[in-house]
Amino acid sequence: MTMVTHAFLNESARKVGDSFYLFDEAAFRRNYLGLRHRLRQHWPGTDVAYALKANYMPAIVACVADMQGQVEVVSRFEYDVARRILPAERIIYNGPIKREADLRLALEAGSQVNLDSFAELEALARLAGELPRVRVGLRLNFPSSELISRFGFGVGNGELEEALTLLEALPGVEVVALHCHATCRALGVKDPVRRIRLLCEVARRLLPDHPIETINIGGGLLGEMPASLRSQFSFPVPSLEEYADAIGEAFLRHRPAAVTRLVVEPGTSMVANTMTLAARVMEVRQRRDGWQALLDTSINAVNPTRSSVAPLLEAVTSRADQASPTPAFKLVGNTCMEHDVIREEFMADLQAGDFVLVLNRGAYSLNYTPPFIVPACGVVDLEGRVLKRADREETILASYTQPAEAFQAFPPVDNKDTADHEHSLHLCG
Repeated sequence: MTMVTHAFLNESARKVGDSFYLFDEAAFRRNYLGLRHRLRQHWPGTDVAYALKANYMPAIVACVADMQGQVEVVSRFEYDVARRILPAERIIYNGPIKREADLRLALEAGSQVNLDSFAELEALARLAGELPRVRVGLRLNFPSSELISRFGFGVGNGELEEALTLLEALPGVEVVALHCHATCRALGVKDPVRRIRLLCEVARRLLPDHPIETINIGGGLLGEMPASLRSQFSFPVPSLEEYADAIGEAFLRHRPAAVTRLVVEPGTSMVANTMTLAARVMEVRQRRDGWQALLDTSINAVNPTRSSVAPLLEAVTSRADQASPTPAFKLVGNTCMEHDVIREEFMADLQAGDFVLVLNRGAYSLNYTPPFIVPACGVVDLEGRVLKRADREETILASYTQPAEAFQAFPPVDNKDTADHEHSLHLCG
């Protein structure tokens, strides 16, 4: 993340509120293009499909579109988000629930659909007669001592053979892709290499009865991160280059045919270091257990997945010189929950109006933040352009149905002054 000033943060807060994400588009492009280029150095027929679940912000999808890339989605919601920007043939549709209408939509449009269950096979059987040609993939799971996956068709227990028998009975249906996304990051580069070997072994067995064109190894790659974050993992964290080299070399060694394509579906490694969460210090005060700094964000935004990896924090102040000595602050959040503690001890010279930055928040943060007490915040880029406004009562309540009189009981609140509304203290009385 490029160094940002207090003046820039203050101006951004005036636009979108006292907490917001900063998006570094250049970092996303470097991650995506760097991984794709490195993989294609080994095997030109490689595509990188960004996993939309990590962060489905439209500005990110637009970046993928501009780079002639692909995305991977795991729900109809994500599919519809992607289709607003990308052509259907650049969308891979995975996920455990695809209804008949979802299958019809995606297959007719030309998306790659990877079937996940026998329920989806039954839905496809009802559609097969309507579509002249159906090209699908199968998600597989393999026996593993590290992970027992609940997804896909089991290899070695008869499920794959049963699925193939059902598909062979459907007119115009071809199995053209094999997919696996059962990951164990602690294995490092051995994790995707194992998936390549297992998928390619199945593909060789199925050829030529089934025209397997694509091997899709899913994601699970960790991305570039500061040393202070990397050191918290209990295993060595590979670089993107190390992942790419191991994947490329393994695919060259195991690929089932000279024309087989390779697909990798990274999420975290593409977006984690592209976003920083900025939160204003609303108040500092002394309690019996020491000093506290109240931030206009919460643990639900800073760590919604409750990861054991402590976030990397930085303070940004408008003051030229730091006060001495610097007290240790407990950073607390803007909800009324006692457990809303962001950091037990943070050494910095903090005053009301300063900002605390939470780095590497691009993956599974914005999407995961629940509308609990204070809804999700906005996003600006490094030029100060607003990419997302903060959620508020209108957007959160839009899907609720209420009696008409409930809306007429009081006149609507005038929210024209966004700054004053967003800058108010979010406290629970």
